[in-house]
Amino acid sequence: MKTFLNNLFLQNMVLNGPVLKNPVANSLAALALTLALCTTALTATAAQLIDEAVALVDDDVVLKSELDRRVESVRKDLAARNVKLPADTVLRAQVLDRLITDNVQLQMAKRAGVRVSDPELAQVIENIAKENQLSPEQFRLKLAGEGLSYELFREDLRNEILISRVRQGAVARRVFISEQEIQTMVETLANEGENRTEYHLGHILLPIPEDASTEAVRAVSERGQNLVKQLRAGADFAELAIANSAGQEALQGGDFGWKTLNQLPTLFATVAKSLNASETSEPVRSASGLHILKLFDSRGNERVVVQQTHARHILVKPTTILTETEAEKKIQGLYEQVKAGGDFAELAKKNSDDAGTVNQGGDLGWANPGSYVPAFEQAMSELQPGQISTPFRSEFGWHVMEVLARRDDDQTEERKRQQAHRVLQSRKYDEEVESWVREIRDQAFIKIIEKPKASG
Repeated sequence: MKTFLNNLFLQNMVLNGPVLKNPVANSLAALALTLALCTTALTATAAQLIDEAVALVDDDVVLKSELDRRVESVRKDLAARNVKLPADTVLRAQVLDRLITDNVQLQMAKRAGVRVSDPELAQVIENIAKENQLSPEQFRLKLAGEGLSYELFREDLRNEILISRVRQGAVARRVFISEQEIQTMVETLANEGENRTEYHLGHILLPIPEDASTEAVRAVSERGQNLVKQLRAGADFAELAIANSAGQEALQGGDFGWKTLNQLPTLFATVAKSLNASETSEPVRSASGLHILKLFDSRGNERVVVQQTHARHILVKPTTILTETEAEKKIQGLYEQVKAGGDFAELAKKNSDDAGTVNQGGDLGWANPGSYVPAFEQAMSELQPGQISTPFRSEFGWHVMEVLARRDDDQTEERKRQQAHRVLQSRKYDEEVESWVREIRDQAFIKIIEKPKASG
């Protein structure tokens, strides 16, 4: 049975604007396997052992206790998913490699001054608990019931956030998107229905150093052909990925997840379209090395229709001059004027404190679900077209709102451009991550003190 943590996902972290939420939100990747790797409690026996370093990484070390902990967690997770385990030395080497990469990134975050405060971490954990319909205390008990340490969970989660942030900050700066690329992608999305089809891929990466000799390249190519032969003969993809892949998803059995063609790196998208379900590709070359892809499955291209709302509002903000009570009294008076037949737009122009809409009579235009802060969104969702809300409070002040209309929107030109930009950003980001990770590994001082041995 899958562990409880395999269903956990971080929430998007957004910044609120005057009324609209910032549409640019830093998303964190799903932490399902990573958290399972990181939170298994140390046994009493392990705690009694004298710790030692298994690798030196710049100014830090990787400890044997952490390697043991991670290996055990991966082993349990793979067993729960009925994935055949590779040799213990292979598994330990793969986990150690991931620990070294994580360590390099954490040191980069420290040098850059990236921080995750305790209140912020508590909020993320609370969001995870809510996502699983648990209170924070119930979440603690659930972890304990799984034999997991809450303290280790917190610190591993903090590290995952730090790694995500430093990676996003470093890689995002390497991604440039031109206007021509956006326009081309808009046309592509308009002409193809493929952007709605999702592909579930498996991925094995066999790295090839930039300065690799002809003989080294030939050896990797032969290794790739041998893996393809094994896979086509029925070998377990997850087992071979864990034992051989240098990809970021290796410890998840090479599972690249469900993605549309537009979310896949260009090389992967081209290969995915040519594969049938359960088919394995020939090794394909990129700057990172050789890639072997397997298409587990694909699913449809259902049309997505978004219901938009057209609303207007009047905002009264409490100030040092206008007290909370006075602001509430003022909005109540404006509400009564509107209900008595007063012109909503004129009242908004003369009284609203929303500088962005006051000249438009409070008109907010058409908006998608989730565009506004929660209190405003909630009040809007409860109104039918033509209805006016009673005064309500949001974090920005007191509001009276009228919903003017609703419509089903397939795509506007602006949304197509936004979608095209997101597609290009995602594609280029994924293409850059492997190169960036390889670069920072090459620049770091790394010394493996001794090759991981099978634990006894």
